[in-house]
Amino acid sequence: MSKRILHVVSNVAHYADPSEPTGLWLSELTHAHDVFAAKGCTQRIVSPNGGVSPLEPRALKWPLLDASAKAWLDDPGRMALLASTARP
Repeated sequence: MSKRILHVVSNVAHYADPSEPTGLWLSELTHAHDVFAAKGCTQRIVSPNGGVSPLEPRALKWPLLDASAKAWLDDPGRMALLASTARP
């Protein structure tokens, strides 16, 4: 039986000031997901409220957007995992 990994991501789209967006730092998820996938682990992504996990805008720009995060952004199947996360 493969090991099971539960990734918990954010539903928060902005700081207390709604004009300051925030969200999941994508590479924090993608690097872990890549490592566990290579080891054959079963993985699930959840968020406190379920549904969309917004992405941190600053993490989507050079030099912070690395190859792992870019591969996720370019993969509709993986991005769908963040568009409809489960609730724990």
